[in-house]
Amino acid sequence: MPDAASVPLDVQFDETDASLGLAPSNFSELYGLTSDMEPILMRHRPYDAPNQEFRLETHSIRKVLQSDQGMEYPLTFHVVHDSKAIGYQLLQSEHDNIEACVAPHGPRLMDLFWRIMHPSFPILHRQGFVQKYAQSYQSVSAPLLGAMYLIALGWWDYDRELSNRSMPDATSLRKLILQAIQNSYHRPKLASIEAMILLLQCKPEDPLNPDHTWNWGCTGQLICIGQALGLHLDASSWSIPDWEKRLRKRLSWAIYMQDKWTALAHGRPSLITDDEWMVVDLDISDFESYTSEDGEVRVDSLSGAVRVVQMVQLTRILSDVMRTFYTLRASKNQDTSYLYSQAMPLLGLLDAWHKNLPKSLQMNYEAISRLCPNGYLSLAFYIVRITILRRLIRSTALEPLCLDVDILTHTRTLAHETAQEAITFVSRLRPDHLEAFWYFASPFGFSLVGSFTTLLLVTSRSEPEKTLWRENLNRYLWTLRLMSKACGPMKYAVNRLEGAILKGMEHALSINLDDLFMVAASPLDLTFANTFDSFENLANLDLSNFDWLSAQP
Repeated sequence: MPDAASVPLDVQFDETDASLGLAPSNFSELYGLTSDMEPILMRHRPYDAPNQEFRLETHSIRKVLQSDQGMEYPLTFHVVHDSKAIGYQLLQSEHDNIEACVAPHGPRLMDLFWRIMHPSFPILHRQGFVQKYAQSYQSVSAPLLGAMYLIALGWWDYDRELSNRSMPDATSLRKLILQAIQNSYHRPKLASIEAMILLLQCKPEDPLNPDHTWNWGCTGQLICIGQALGLHLDASSWSIPDWEKRLRKRLSWAIYMQDKWTALAHGRPSLITDDEWMVVDLDISDFESYTSEDGEVRVDSLSGAVRVVQMVQLTRILSDVMRTFYTLRASKNQDTSYLYSQAMPLLGLLDAWHKNLPKSLQMNYEAISRLCPNGYLSLAFYIVRITILRRLIRSTALEPLCLDVDILTHTRTLAHETAQEAITFVSRLRPDHLEAFWYFASPFGFSLVGSFTTLLLVTSRSEPEKTLWRENLNRYLWTLRLMSKACGPMKYAVNRLEGAILKGMEHALSINLDDLFMVAASPLDLTFANTFDSFENLANLDLSNFDWLSAQP
């Protein structure tokens, strides 16, 4: 594995440089505005240099900002020695048990992580970790160590030596990581956040029972611990090292994305609101160096930074979509014309984002002898677009009935184009896409494409259109089956579609989930009459025109 000297450092990591969130033997927790530690009183304590701490026998109070949000009171943290936290005595055994679970392959798994996973999703503080790990595995955070090992197991066959050996027991490793993470919450540090974010990226052990409630609960814990560490705040002016400011910003936005995409995938209310979010926008300057010591740009590292920045921007649009259409109050409005007026600006923002995507992040980009993780970003684009359009299509099958020909026609056309593009996108994925890193929400995305196609089938207004979407659905399921052997997220999607979403509707939809291998390979005629005739007597329309299954006995 790489040692500290081989890693390009923009700032050498040093534990003596006054870290707040990764101190070697202390942990810190934010004093909030409504706690019994009144912020006005905090102005009058004698804070000592160099770290602006007021020390007591049991703890200390650290001031990181003289004026909190411009107010005449400081921003402070409660700082305590690790040994005073519950579970401190378990630290040694946690490290040893996790390392023993993968021994003697730890260093090679770590090399796989830095080679494949980190460039795809570069949110960790690589410099500090590599220097510590070179000393001993016991020098790094136990839950983070385990999470890095676990996610690296996904590329076990990409190491020549490991590919010829038996893989460690992932189930046992996962249990050890969960225990270590829960224990670490008694002394919260940024490494706890890093570990949980990585763990939530790992594929579920059972695709048919992905444990959604547990994932949502872990996301809630992640947000809570992040708030205790001040990750919902802008740390750019704090009295902490520059590397920690950048790390905090990356982790803050990783938490934000985890919240929004988990809320979308599981149909839950987002836990992060704009009123409680002060973190400034992410840019590539917030990432660790993507140049080698001789000044050469490492393309995979630069692309990884840009990819995360683009994903954050897309998630901001998703947040607006969720707030506009899917809160409890917003979801009660089924006026298609009104929803259409709200959707068009959001679709414009989304299309502008997609149009301006850098070439290195587009699907036709190929890197020699490297996996390409661009797939999850493009899939996320289709997820957001479908999330907007499914709301419009859904409203057409509900009261009040929309009689605006132009809106109905344009909505249907947009939905048709989006579904076709998404299906084509999936069918054109290359092996280097399929085996690369996929963001945790990707399985939901592959499933959503099939669910949206089914919605268009059910709301079809003509036999040619029904035939089109029925054939598209069959072909899409067949594509997922073919590709699922090389792509875990697709395995989840095909199991979800065939085992839950479509189950019980096969007869009505005229599809046979057991005979998809019979689907012909000939191309489809992708055209159909999706317009509403302006001379049609719209007074004769009723809701059954927008859900033909509802009219069946």
